[in-house]
Amino acid sequence: MIFDRLFPSTALSCGRKKGVDPLKISLFFRKYKTLIVVLLLSLISLVFLFSSAEENDKKGGDVADFYEYTALLRSELEETLSSLAGVGKCTVFLTFSDSGETVYAYDEDYSFSEDGRSSGNRKYVLLSSRTDGLVLKIYVPSVAGVAVICEGGDSARVKSDVTEILSGTLGISADRISVKKRNVRE
Repeated sequence: MIFDRLFPSTALSCGRKKGVDPLKISLFFRKYKTLIVVLLLSLISLVFLFSSAEENDKKGGDVADFYEYTALLRSELEETLSSLAGVGKCTVFLTFSDSGETVYAYDEDYSFSEDGRSSGNRKYVLLSSRTDGLVLKIYVPSVAGVAVICEGGDSARVKSDVTEILSGTLGISADRISVKKRNVRE
C-alpha cells in the first residue's frame, strides 16, 4: 500500500512494465534519509551488541565456572576440616597455579603433496546448537597452596592432621600448606 502510493508508476502498482522513476526514489531517500540512517545504525549496533554478548557469555561462563569450582572446593574443605577433632571453626584460602583447561573434540584432515610435505586442517566438532564444542576432557585448576585458619591451629597434632588431609586430597606437598590459629574474639 505505502509502496504503491510512493511509486505509482511501477509495475507492482499498475501491472504495466514501466521502469522505476529515479526521481521518485531519490525524493523518497531524501525525505527519509535520517530515518534510514538511524535504522541502519541501530541494526549495526544490535549486531555488535549481540555478538559481543555471546563472547562475554562464553568468557564469563569460563570465569563463572572457575569461581564456582573454587567456592565449592573451599566450602567442602572447610566442612571436612571443621569436622576433624580439635580443629574447630576454620577458614580455607586456596591459591591456584592455573585456571584449568577444557579440551574439545576435533577432526583433522591431512593431505600430502608430491614433495612429501603434509598440511592439516582442524575442525572442531560442534554440538547441535552450533556454538558449543563437544567437550572431551575438563582439567580442573591445579591447587598451588592452601592456608587454613582454625581455632585449633596452635596444636601440633591439629596442624599435622590438617596437613596430612590436605596433602592427600589435593595432591600437594606439605610445604605448600599453612595452618595457623584463628583469632578468637570474645
